[in-house]
Amino acid sequence: MATTATRLTTLALAAALAAGLAQTAAAQAYVVWGIGAKTCGAWTDAQRTDEAKAQAYQSWVHAFLTGAAFGRNGLALKPDADINPEALTKWVDAWCEANPRMTVERAAVALLDHVAAAGVQSGGK
Repeated sequence: MATTATRLTTLALAAALAAGLAQTAAAQAYVVWGIGAKTCGAWTDAQRTDEAKAQAYQSWVHAFLTGAAFGRNGLALKPDADINPEALTKWVDAWCEANPRMTVERAAVALLDHVAAAGVQSGGK
């Protein structure tokens, strides 16, 4: 027979697990289409060997950022933020080199977090 402390510990662990699953479900509340579902290893290969494919990957990431900005009622870079397409691509290159099994979508989410921390203000269109 389980003690009261054991039951409480079990309930606490179950609640923590449920909260974690709910948070994960909220974070993945969308479907990833196209190149974003490919791995970072595929991104890296394209950047090195196939300019047309590399451009397609880069365009997907830029479109993802645009969609994120639209979904947040617009995000505008602060005037002093040094963010340009080449810098974004280099950032994803480095992230994907370090995380080859992750998806391009995960790299784009990490980039979005990085850009937001680097100088994005809300309200721009």
